[in-house]
Amino acid sequence: MSAQLNARGVRTADASAATMVTISCGRNLRERVCVAEIRGDGREQLATVTRPLTAATRPSGGTSLAMELRPLFSQQTQVLDAAPAGDRLLVLDVSSVTLMEQKDGGWRAVQSRALAPSHTWPRDPRGRVRVDGGRFDLFLPGVGCTGRVDPLDVACGDRQQPWPIGVENGGLEPGRNYFRASDGATFYNVAPLGAAVNDDAIALRATCAAGTFVISVWSGGALDALAPSEPSESRGGDVLRLSRVADGRLVRAGSPMVLPGVLTALWPQPDQTSALVVTHDVAAGRYDAFRTSISCSR
Repeated sequence: MSAQLNARGVRTADASAATMVTISCGRNLRERVCVAEIRGDGREQLATVTRPLTAATRPSGGTSLAMELRPLFSQQTQVLDAAPAGDRLLVLDVSSVTLMEQKDGGWRAVQSRALAPSHTWPRDPRGRVRVDGGRFDLFLPGVGCTGRVDPLDVACGDRQQPWPIGVENGGLEPGRNYFRASDGATFYNVAPLGAAVNDDAIALRATCAAGTFVISVWSGGALDALAPSEPSESRGGDVLRLSRVADGRLVRAGSPMVLPGVLTALWPQPDQTSALVVTHDVAAGRYDAFRTSISCSR
């Protein structure tokens, strides 16, 4: 063996006299790093080489997607929707419309106007807010409202009208909290998948990845099938699942997210890069509003 190695120009030596080199490589967000550990002649040395990542050296197809959930505010009255109004927030709940401003790192109510519907809301009411400059529209079950932001004012009337949900509709069914498609199918939210209409799902865009993504809602018990290794104490809330639209199908694009309660509202913002999430903490008797978006990491 030694003769054959020597013939190929490889020098052999006793193990005690050999120099051992161990090399390991990795990468961070900025550069690729390789470290060589050199042992020989009773000495130990380290040699490090770095190289900035370029378009050619960055990993392809290695983008990891995840849903981010950022708290906005909490209150005891059920929140139906919220939308930015400049640097403020316009919040619609089952009893009023409220203008909030950021104070001390959180949102605080500065103006509020009561809503006085002429009929009883459905058991699980739904509502939407649309802000256009200094004016806004409210969409409620069998009720439509218009108003201005500054000073806050609102006027409502009974009327059936289409809702801004991204698909043709005639508004909520009378006395109900769902919509009805032209083929008779009922649904709560929609996400575009060709001609398909999805129940309890919205479409979002990621600012760091191309394509259309869908966030769908699963009941808390669905986590047993999605992530059976999760601790049982984390399974009390509903679950958001992130998927990518590929060839007319939904393909899982990230880990499911367990919400801190039962989901009561899921509405995308007009730019489709974020959405409002509202959950109900039944034990605490509190509704929590969050902003969710899709983030990318490597």
